[in-house]
Amino acid sequence: MDERSYPIELADPDGDDPRFTFGLVHEVGEVLAKHGFPGVGESWRDHLELQQALYRFIYVGDPRTERLAS
Repeated sequence: MDERSYPIELADPDGDDPRFTFGLVHEVGEVLAKHGFPGVGESWRDHLELQQALYRFIYVGDPRTERLAS
């Protein structure tokens, strides 16, 4: 059960992925709110940081978790 699904490769060399939209980030924020966390929609900085965190998770990964797994 060590097979990872993420991070994924960007198909476009320019770094564009039509699935990675404002709507995606907004919906993730809504899911967080449904689980009792504060809403994300009130602050552009919260939205930006959530967007960056999702981008890192989806496309970049975290070398710290790689070290933990080895």
